[in-house]
Parts: sequence; structure tokens; C-alpha cells
Amino acid sequence: MKNLIWLAMPLLAACSSVALPVERYYRLQLSGADAPDPMRAGTLRVHDMQLGTALDSDRLLFQSGVTLEPRALARWVAPLDRLVTDAMVLGMSRAKVCELVKGSADSGTETWSLHGRIVDFVEAQVSGDQGVAFEARVTLELWLMRDRELVFHDEFSRCEPVNSSDPEAAVVALSRGLDHVVAGVVSRMRSLDLFAAAHAEQQAHLLARPPR
Repeated sequence: MKNLIWLAMPLLAACSSVALPVERYYRLQLSGADAPDPMRAGTLRVHDMQLGTALDSDRLLFQSGVTLEPRALARWVAPLDRLVTDAMVLGMSRAKVCELVKGSADSGTETWSLHGRIVDFVEAQVSGDQGVAFEARVTLELWLMRDRELVFHDEFSRCEPVNSSDPEAAVVALSRGLDHVVAGVVSRMRSLDLFAAAHAEQQAHLLARPPR
């Protein structure tokens, strides 16, 4: 019996040294701040993004065909709608085109309010001439309001290649996709001369103030 115990000890030691899978938590990584725009003006409020039931998961999602599955050990550090909302606030703030960017709970008034829902936010398997590849798909339906009037309403989409099978690569690609969505919103607001108009209103207000 003692001999059996001594023979089993190396096996037990080997089993105890095997690394167990560890859950990892991820957040989105946006690009740095831009230089301030000369026509920087107005206050933007970003309301909480809505999240569809199909995407309501605390894990990174992988899509193959019509199948949507969560990655077993890769989780978001917070609910996805919260992460995307915070990233939109930060991204618009870092774009340096508005005087101030607020979240939905911040006090005070705003020039514009941005609303939206997350339509797609997954890593997907795609097939092409080069074989099977993977991409991050980001789609947000967004609408911008001024007072109670609709300024624009559109879907902003971006697909980014995922360079490896690691969850980190998917997070990087999804973050790049969201960066492009932010850039698309800024570009649309510029194309409508919203910042220039707000800047002109701001300058007119300053000139109309009585001298002290």
C-alpha cells in the first residue's frame, strides 16, 4: 500500500501543476484625442445606447452563419450597452469638435442630443477567395436631435479584420470599428455645418453681451 502511495504522488503533483482556464475581462480601447477643431462649438449629450436582446450578453460574441455564441472565458468588464455608451461619450469628447460632451445623467442644457441602439457588435467568421477569415462587425443606429427636431437618422457600420483567434484581437478590432463610427458621426455633423452654425451663434452671443 505504501508503494502505491509513493507511485501516485508524482501523478498528483503533476495534476496540481496544470494551469486551469482563467476568465478574462475586457474593455474597449479608443484612439487618443485629436487637435481642437477651430470651429469647435456646442454641447452634445450622448444618451444611453439601447441594446437588442440578441446581443444582451456579458461575454464577447462570435457569429458563424446564423449561429451566435458567447466566448466561454472572455467577458466584458461591464454591460455592453454601458461600455458602448461610455466609449461614444469619450470618443466624441476626444474628437475635440464640441465645447462639451455630456452623458445622459449630466446636468445642464445641450445644443444637440445623440440617441441610438446597438444593432451589431460581434466577431464573425467570413468565407472568401482567401479561405476562412474573421472580422469585427460594428453597427449603430443613431439619430441626432436639436431641441425636438430630428437632424439626421442613419446606421453607421464598420467591419474590421481580426488578426488572430485571441479575444484581445477581437476587442482591438471592435474598438477600431467603434472609432470609425465616432468619426462617421463627426463627419456627418460637419457635412451639415452644425459646428460652424453653433460657432457663429456663440460668437454672436458674445458680441451681443453688454460691456462691463
